[in-house]
Amino acid sequence: MVPVDMSQEQVFVAIAHALFMNRLHLLRLTEVVRLQIRPDAEYGNMDVPPELDAELKQQAIDYVLTCFPEDFRILINQAKSDWLRPA
Repeated sequence: MVPVDMSQEQVFVAIAHALFMNRLHLLRLTEVVRLQIRPDAEYGNMDVPPELDAELKQQAIDYVLTCFPEDFRILINQAKSDWLRPA
């Protein structure tokens, strides 16, 4: 692995997180349209089913891993646990 300092590492992880969030958002929107999900009456949320959402999260992680060199795989895998936690 090419040596990177802590600030560079943080920048790369932040970019990876942004890619993850953008990809997950796109995947969810695609499924909302495909499944014709309508807003719920209480809050107006349009959530995909939990089992499908778990698959979409994994697809988004896989996408990020393909966008970064192999050397960053460990950093991304360490960070993804924070990304997948409920807000």
